[in-house]
Amino acid sequence: MNRIVVIRGGGLGDFIHTLPALSILRDHCQSAKIDFLGTPRYGILGEKRYYFDKVYDIGSSLFTPLFSEERIFRPELKNIFSPVDLVLCYSPDNQGVLRNNLKFYGVRKILYCPPFPGRGNVLEWLALPVVELGMIDSTENIPPPFIFLTPQDEKKASALLDGLKSRQPLIAIHPGSGNPKKNWPADSWISLCQKLKEKACQIVLILGPAEMNRIELKGIAADLRIVDQELPTVAAILKKSTVYCGHDSGITQLALAVGCPSIALFGPTDPHVWLYRKLDKRRCSVLWNGGEKVTVPVDKVLCCISKMLEEYNFPHAVDIP
Repeated sequence: MNRIVVIRGGGLGDFIHTLPALSILRDHCQSAKIDFLGTPRYGILGEKRYYFDKVYDIGSSLFTPLFSEERIFRPELKNIFSPVDLVLCYSPDNQGVLRNNLKFYGVRKILYCPPFPGRGNVLEWLALPVVELGMIDSTENIPPPFIFLTPQDEKKASALLDGLKSRQPLIAIHPGSGNPKKNWPADSWISLCQKLKEKACQIVLILGPAEMNRIELKGIAADLRIVDQELPTVAAILKKSTVYCGHDSGITQLALAVGCPSIALFGPTDPHVWLYRKLDKRRCSVLWNGGEKVTVPVDKVLCCISKMLEEYNFPHAVDIP
């Protein structure tokens, strides 16, 4: 196969959940040109960073005919898709409209992965197309999600972190998610960060579009606020952080995908479903209360951060309460 297109909508977490399948695909098709049709804000994490050669914006009017029951011919789409040997389609397409239009534009083979049914593990579900292609025997041993960073990503992160003290722990915090029910109370974040500051830790507060207007988060004591930055830069900041703490969110998935020791707070969602099954427990501590809200005690989170800092022999590890 010489030309492949991956179609994937959704949020940041959805994108990262797909990376094990895309890693297997790239490993088996190293000389192929692989393009991505999805959200550029997320696709940039794979563009010229191992996974993709080019990213197309799925929200562009250029691609509207692909999702229309009315057959609309556009020469530009013919030019894009007629040379394509394979499309991996993760976009919902119960009626087959998208697949029929892709065939109309000349795609030779289409593998469709229906939306995740909510049972089992989402990363393994999304790897089923590469099983069908015979690239792996089963989903049991899929690799973990991994983000490849460029020297430019690292340089931008270093510039933003310039001025922080290199000899003190750097704790990255993301106090949001795509669903308020998955969020730890703002007062808990404020308390945790204050206690970390008292223990000579530095706080990097990461805020995305969902958190920028949350007034209650302004009380969090932070040494640096990263507000709506490009995701490769955020990923590089997370890679340089000593420990990360956040909810069941795309940013938590991003922290894990760059190898940052992480603490993930779960409440109404099941980490067995939404996280990679074989996470290194030394590098990821999951605190899951299993209720309708995240109700983990502040001191328990502080204790986990302390243990993680000690595990990596950081000289200024906070004391365990």
